[in-house]
Amino acid sequence: MNIFKISYKVVRENSKDIYKGFGFKHLSDATQYYVHPNNQSFSGTTTLCQPIGESLILFASMIFGITSGNGVGDYYVSDDRDTVFLDVAVPDDYRENEVVEKHVYKYRALCKGNSIKIAAYDYHGRWIDGNMEHLRPLYKLLPCFCVLLAREMETEPDYRVMMEKFMENPVADAFVNLHEDFYQNHKMDEFEIEYTDLSYIDTKELRSFSSSYQVVKENKEQLYKTKLEALEITSFDPNAFTREQLMFVPRLSPEFVLPRNLHSICNAIASGDIISVLFHGPAGTGKTMSCKLICQAIGLPVMETINCTENLDEFVLGKFIPEDDRIVFRESYVTRAIRDGGAVVFEEINFAKPQYLAFVNSLLDDNGFARLDNGQVVKRHPNFRFFATMNIGYFGTKELNQALYNRFNAVVEIAALSDEAISRMLIARVPECKPVVDKILGVYHKIKKKIETEELDIVISPRNLENWARLARYEGYINAAEKTIIPVAKCDRALEEAIRGIIVLYKWK
Repeated sequence: MNIFKISYKVVRENSKDIYKGFGFKHLSDATQYYVHPNNQSFSGTTTLCQPIGESLILFASMIFGITSGNGVGDYYVSDDRDTVFLDVAVPDDYRENEVVEKHVYKYRALCKGNSIKIAAYDYHGRWIDGNMEHLRPLYKLLPCFCVLLAREMETEPDYRVMMEKFMENPVADAFVNLHEDFYQNHKMDEFEIEYTDLSYIDTKELRSFSSSYQVVKENKEQLYKTKLEALEITSFDPNAFTREQLMFVPRLSPEFVLPRNLHSICNAIASGDIISVLFHGPAGTGKTMSCKLICQAIGLPVMETINCTENLDEFVLGKFIPEDDRIVFRESYVTRAIRDGGAVVFEEINFAKPQYLAFVNSLLDDNGFARLDNGQVVKRHPNFRFFATMNIGYFGTKELNQALYNRFNAVVEIAALSDEAISRMLIARVPECKPVVDKILGVYHKIKKKIETEELDIVISPRNLENWARLARYEGYINAAEKTIIPVAKCDRALEEAIRGIIVLYKWK
């Protein structure tokens, strides 16, 4: 029996609304939110159904109850993840709003392979005897999908991450994503369904979600506590640098805040335990800014910032130039930093030609030094620090040479900027955008989701949003998007129209 196909034909008689489903109804078109890569519908649209949608809400309520300490159920899984047992109480409002029959107070479901057994129980915990009626009654689909959702949580890490994010921030976009992925992943699956009493199931040999979550919760609380304990940042002694060098210590605007998780890195850099750091992550997440925030915090001059796709050449350490009637060797700021101390930042280092970075291997060794073209050997100063960044997500991105990668003392992944950070940056730089900043972020996330879903070789970053907000001061957000956001599509006409469709969903006046 293909319950996923059946679910689109089943709807409650009293209402077509997906209960607590963000206003969606049975067969609602949710294409504007998300389209799965494997969507094979004739129109290429995303459609929601009541049984899957309401099962998602019920399952999410159970998980949230466990995570918040107000458990109304649990699920149990075998070590091989082949057997999953679900035991969940039905909330009172589900009966009051006739989402389920008034005498149903509890569901149990057992999934093993392609076999699903389900059972419903009354107020006194007694099994409600009956037949399947070909699974037409909606309430009998709910436990089937709930136990399959539990299995999906255990077998698909990406789905589990999405579900956990939905727990933290239950929004329509995430709901559609969970619904569509669940359906598309299993729309061809056939199951043997049986309605039978499951009171005999012994869960002693199974691992419960609540017990495994407790371990995760304790670890997260310890990590959170560590993050909250702001370390006192140790700075360089100002006398360690000349007055000229101190002029190169970054002075950044107040909207840029050093993340707490970089405080320990700051102290390790200042003490000399860490000489080199590589920052990596998606475009526009502030990797170079993180380097400068660290240097600002510890009073470390940034003597040179080099974009390896444009400025790195064979003369990175210096070159011979004519001077009067002589040819002299002029050292670069990179060489001066190696000799006298200070930091250098190599942006997009993975784009550099390997021969131009050969000097970095010896520079970052224990007895660091650099050999110049004039034959001179420059020993690395104790206060020299080397920062590098590399993007993930740009077309043509290359992996970094393994020998060079191994030279870094620390490798830090910079995650995408939070909505709070992007909002703070936009409002600080373009105060006029404050009334619509939530709409700007909504557009940003929808475009990012489309890029990720369709695996497109394009990037939208907070820089694009800032440019959009700046130009909108003169011609409004819809017109300004044509010159700042639409070009992200790189002349892909279909994508341009999709982005326009996203932008006009919002009211900009």
